[in-house]
Amino acid sequence: MHTAVKQKKGLIKVKQFVTDSEGQKVAAIIEMEELKRLEELIEDLADIKAIEDRENESGEDYEAYSKKRKSKLSV
Repeated sequence: MHTAVKQKKGLIKVKQFVTDSEGQKVAAIIEMEELKRLEELIEDLADIKAIEDRENESGEDYEAYSKKRKSKLSV
């Protein structure tokens, strides 16, 4: 399972662009609310990536893990 983010024009709500002397966009001004939304989106994507990275790791049955853990605590 791979997650892809589709890039659409206008995905980020830019309040104003900063341009250089040639008229090329070099920076963007966004509102704080938009910044917070983007930070949350990036955090969500990082979580999804971490899950995908661990997807192929071998798992262990909870009951077996629990018994092993309890036996280590009893010693």
